[in-house]
Amino acid sequence: MMRMGALSFFLVSISCTSNPFWEDPKKNELNLSGIVHAENNETGIPVSIWVETLDLYTTAEPDGVFSIPIPNTQSNSGTISGPIKLYFFIHNYSMDSATVYFTNGVFSNDQTDFSTNGQLLNTIELKKIFSGAVELHFGGTSLSYRDTVRMSFHLNIHSSVSINAYKFTWAHNDFHSGIIFRALNDDTVYTYRYSVTNESGITIEDEIHTLNYPHDTALTWTYYILSDSLDLPVNAYEVLPYFLIGHEYFPDGLASAFGGDPTFTISEHYLKLPSDIVSDTLTID
Repeated sequence: MMRMGALSFFLVSISCTSNPFWEDPKKNELNLSGIVHAENNETGIPVSIWVETLDLYTTAEPDGVFSIPIPNTQSNSGTISGPIKLYFFIHNYSMDSATVYFTNGVFSNDQTDFSTNGQLLNTIELKKIFSGAVELHFGGTSLSYRDTVRMSFHLNIHSSVSINAYKFTWAHNDFHSGIIFRALNDDTVYTYRYSVTNESGITIEDEIHTLNYPHDTALTWTYYILSDSLDLPVNAYEVLPYFLIGHEYFPDGLASAFGGDPTFTISEHYLKLPSDIVSDTLTID
């Protein structure tokens, strides 16, 4: 009887089209998909997307389409149930989100923003906080000793905003500071912050200021670059200003997806934050 039972088990096993004791993980893989656009996107920068709890990060395609596989919603810590938010982000846009609901590791039947198959029901469009374009007022391709270059950052504020940025405010001076130069051939990054040494030998540096602007405002930030304080190798450089927008809420997990605290400093990591600010180009030869 024991030998017959084993034979019967073997015949049943090989006659099945699928294994009755486990399933291909890909068969049960869930997927979140949809379309997200950025209003008046001037540079085509893709929208960044982060899924909380699951800690998944991706970017939308140029046409706004996104697709996020969720291969393991039943983790070692237990089955996922409840709401999970997807956050949609570009730095100079208002952050938006959508919520998907899970029950026992699969999409719930009751959804608000997604279908029961994980399809976003309505296209999301991020609203622009402000537009910005950099302009270098510089007549040549090389910097001479003690040259001073002026840079303008033209802003159009579309909705009220709080911005942190460097300013140099000493004596009768009051202008902006904090510039990033990215080499176009190898992505090497250089940063510049304005400072001077006074008659007593004390270095006077710029400081972070919080600037508040109402909606529908046009303005220009002015910067000055002292050539003897900036040593750039021969190259062509993308030139961008450093600033941080005070978003009402910024998830810690999204910050970590961009690299954590260093991303929010004036450094090469800052360029991980997506924005559609229009840069200018400086060529050193």
